[in-house]
Amino acid sequence: MSARACRKRVSIQALRCFVGCMFWAAMASALSGTVFAQAVTGRVLDSTNGAAIAGARVHVRASPDTQVVLTGADGRFVLPVTDIAATSFQVSAALAYDPAAAINYETAVVAASPGSEVQIPLRRLAQQQNLSYQPVTVPGNCGTCHAEQYQQWLSSNHAHAARNALVRDLYSGDGTGSPDGPSGQGYVFLDMHAAPASGLCATCHAPNERPSDPGGVKFNEVLTDAGREGVTCTSCHQLHDINDNVKAIHLLGNAEFRFPAATGAGGASVTHQYVWGPLDDIGFPQMRALYAPVFSSSRMCASCHEYENPVTGAPGQETYTEWLASPAASAGVQCQDCHMPSATTPGRIANVGQAPIRPGSQRHDHSFPGVYSGRLGNPVALSFSAAQNAGHLVVDVAVENLGLGHHYPTGVDVRNAFVLVEARLDGQPLPLAEGDTLPFWVDDEVPGQQEGDYAGMAGRGFAKLLEGRIDGQGPVLSPVPFIDADALTAKTTIPPGEVDRGTYAFGLPPLSGGTHRVEVRARVFYRRAWRAIAVAKNWIENEDGEPWERVVADRRLDFAVEGPDPNLVLRDGFERMPSVRVIRPADVLD
Repeated sequence: MSARACRKRVSIQALRCFVGCMFWAAMASALSGTVFAQAVTGRVLDSTNGAAIAGARVHVRASPDTQVVLTGADGRFVLPVTDIAATSFQVSAALAYDPAAAINYETAVVAASPGSEVQIPLRRLAQQQNLSYQPVTVPGNCGTCHAEQYQQWLSSNHAHAARNALVRDLYSGDGTGSPDGPSGQGYVFLDMHAAPASGLCATCHAPNERPSDPGGVKFNEVLTDAGREGVTCTSCHQLHDINDNVKAIHLLGNAEFRFPAATGAGGASVTHQYVWGPLDDIGFPQMRALYAPVFSSSRMCASCHEYENPVTGAPGQETYTEWLASPAASAGVQCQDCHMPSATTPGRIANVGQAPIRPGSQRHDHSFPGVYSGRLGNPVALSFSAAQNAGHLVVDVAVENLGLGHHYPTGVDVRNAFVLVEARLDGQPLPLAEGDTLPFWVDDEVPGQQEGDYAGMAGRGFAKLLEGRIDGQGPVLSPVPFIDADALTAKTTIPPGEVDRGTYAFGLPPLSGGTHRVEVRARVFYRRAWRAIAVAKNWIENEDGEPWERVVADRRLDFAVEGPDPNLVLRDGFERMPSVRVIRPADVLD
């Protein structure tokens, strides 16, 4: 090539470079309203072949309130950084994970400064799978670097899911014991179903036991350390897909693990490093993180908290469906907003290496607080009023579901609640003349009436009632667990934010002269299982000290009346008592 041709070629290249720089400078100015030096520019590319990656999210790491830009078709980006005070920082890039895509990428982080030009290569997710992998245990692995989250998880019901004594009592009859009677009484799944039925409990309660055959694991045969840890870090963060088939039971059609093995020698040894999560700016040598937006949505939780009988379609849990129709869903509030609340202070999510300090909004409580652990507020408000009417004491009762995300109660089909209404005159019960009475399932199956048997008394029940035949044989029974259910016969749970109302008329006898005391009491009971099950198995509380039965609201009205007038006249002259509401956790009687 001649010198003249060479100079011409160099001039053309220089011109192209100049025009390109001017273009990106103009883009930076247009996007940020500032000069080029106050933006970070660059490209996001495939580390394997250098190809441009379009649509990648680029932003300043650990700064969720700063601007996020997407790369163009050529992989280029212009990131304004006028609101960053530091002269050096880190910039992250991530392409949202797509389970159906042929190629997915790990997130990546590079150092940058205002005005710098950077390249951010993204490593491909390995296609090869580690077929012999079993998820790692939390102590010594996840807990080493994520000590705060580990300690929170230890106190969660997730950590005890595979060793839940009450579930074991229902499954194999050997979860708890009592000097007063064996826990093997009452419903025992294995005794009532022909082999090789698994009951599917371990699918959600011990997903790490045998990931390749989740439906075949018997709950009382969970033996490995990883399986007995219950729902662990890897149980969630190594799920690469949670699809829309929410009625399927977790790993049996709704969710899927992925265990990649990096190429080259020792590739299988890093399988535990592959994780999916809600943050798009993880850059840590010991992690191979992928950005999965589904982790910030309620559909993530639906994988275990929504399912149906796979044969009959009878509903098991419907919490996700309830949420879809709730005010919370309409407002964009996800399950995680309540049950994984944000931290109140900044901090790190890893206690080793150079993990950045993140705002509280990026640090979430992994103890998964719930109402009945005492870490969320009272779920219901109870109000009532009383008035006399033609020889009757008429009581109006309202139970409001204060939660805006799902029904009260929600969860597994054995959960139930009810409001009990009682009226007494001078200490003697007044007979119910008109109004709803509590259903049969409020009582146990022991002959006679014991304390806690309230069926037929004034009140209303809140539950999901299933009917079916045990193992598909024998008479139709109700209630039955979802695994035996053929159909839903009644659902009287209270939708989120709504009020259940009942009116009860108690007969008043003619009053003799003098002053008489009238007492009206309303209580809301929550039970973690049907009373018949709890009594048969001698349950008192679970391994976390949570009682199987709890009074969540208890209100009284006490007043004086004077005879011999047969009509009720309140001493203060008013004919109607003001309503009282339970609105504070302090009102809950434990």
